Amino acid sequence: MDKEMKEITESIWHRFKKFFILLLLIPILTTVIAYFLASREPGTSQADAKIKLGSAENSTLNTPDSAKEYLLSNEFLRSVKGLSKDEEKELKEKLQVVPETDTIITLSLSDENKNKAKTQLKSVVKAFMNESGNQSEKWRTTLDHQIKKVEGTEVSGEGTIKKEEYLFDLKTRMLKIKDPKLLEKVDTTDTNANPKRKAILGLLVGLILSASLLLLPEIFKK
Repeated sequence: MDKEMKEITESIWHRFKKFFILLLLIPILTTVIAYFLASREPGTSQADAKIKLGSAENSTLNTPDSAKEYLLSNEFLRSVKGLSKDEEKELKEKLQVVPETDTIITLSLSDENKNKAKTQLKSVVKAFMNESGNQSEKWRTTLDHQIKKVEGTEVSGEGTIKKEEYLFDLKTRMLKIKDPKLLEKVDTTDTNANPKRKAILGLLVGLILSASLLLLPEIFKK
């Protein structure tokens, strides 16, 4: 057994000396190639924003599902200022709406142009916040008008109790109205490949290949 191990060791050492330059070049080449390919990949940036949805009885934007449907609708995209027809179509494909909770959504937009991604998502957020806020304000105004109308109504007897009950209901509904809130402002992150990480991976692959050239002949040797 010791003699066999000695023969294997000597064989590997002999092969190492014979192919030293090749074994050295393999990890160098794989490292350089991996770094070069990673650096040539087009960079991608992702813009993100987090919104807490508003709440109003008349609003169609109270839930993540309804908000997502509206955000990706042609009606909404046409309302976003500064977009061309082509950009509207592109935005519909790239815009991601992800529910975080029953009342919170995250908007994401990726593009090779970092400024474009950030600018377009800002426009989307602004348009959505305005529409949602307008719906909340309209309902607030409607309830406020009803409250003033009821308060100005002259009643007596049992009508007084009913009036107070109705006013209590109206004011309770008024308190439940919530405006949308921007929890996290639009921010961008780079999602392109890291050349250094790719280079390290290339180095590891090269070392494995070199080790294989040294060891595999011994494994398959009869």
